[in-house]
Amino acid sequence: MTGPNWARQAIALAGMLALCGCMPAGAALRGAGSAALVARFDADKDGGLDRTELAMMVAAAVRGQGAEQDALRAGLAAAYWTRDCDRDGRLTPAELAASDRCG
Repeated sequence: MTGPNWARQAIALAGMLALCGCMPAGAALRGAGSAALVARFDADKDGGLDRTELAMMVAAAVRGQGAEQDALRAGLAAAYWTRDCDRDGRLTPAELAASDRCG
């Protein structure tokens, strides 16, 4: 990643991490942001993100091709999956907004 493209991707990632509760942010912002992310990428409208939908969300934040982008996408997706507390393979807005991660 180089130049302005890298900067846009870094801003998008920071915003997504803050909204999902992966970075410190207010509870209301986390909740609203998580609900908005799920609503935007929940293709089957089941109220949560499955692996395919999460991959689409991460791909929207990290555009481009190459090893660096692939590593960013994989790392971001793995960070999101640590929030699947009930291990059902779906991320709900509540799981994304939780202030503490599951063990």
